[in-house]
Amino acid sequence: MRDLDDIDLEILQLLSQDARRPYREIADHVDLTPPAVSDRIARLEEQGIIRGFTLDIDREKLQRDVAIVAELEAKPGAVDDVYTAALELDGVEHVFEGMDGRVLVHATLPDANTRSWLESGVDLDALRGYDVTLLTRTDRRVGISATDFSLECVVCGQTVTGDGVTATVDGEIKTFCCPSCEDRYLTEYESRREAID
Repeated sequence: MRDLDDIDLEILQLLSQDARRPYREIADHVDLTPPAVSDRIARLEEQGIIRGFTLDIDREKLQRDVAIVAELEAKPGAVDDVYTAALELDGVEHVFEGMDGRVLVHATLPDANTRSWLESGVDLDALRGYDVTLLTRTDRRVGISATDFSLECVVCGQTVTGDGVTATVDGEIKTFCCPSCEDRYLTEYESRREAID
């Protein structure tokens, strides 16, 4: 898997703002050709970084529904069944499983009668209990930054932090954790190149 470079990150940022943005417009932003942008996006999909282009519908605005988060405390051995059943409930937007086995469900309902909604798909006998919170607002963080990726130094393998540096070597961007690793890499690269010449 090839490391992400600054152009990849910029493409991801542009797509996170508008997934329908034309390749030509992205190409103008990143100084590439549209086919080069297409190739990079295809590679990001192959690597599993982009898992699809989705539609984000605000269900609350469609029918004046009620947004909730339901915390389902499954009995031992029933977590998988509760999780799977929660995925099938009407109005579900997200389902999460915590390390403690609790299942969190973010959903939008036509009314606040959550018990009948839960009973429509989840076996309540599989639960120790549940708690529901009515939401007054929800937001979703859109966008990415370089800190969302754990890049590794190409010399020592350490995670690159804010003090990291990059260098372009033969058209490829290399990431280093510090200037010392960058110097070691460039020195080694030049000595090998001279040996070939």
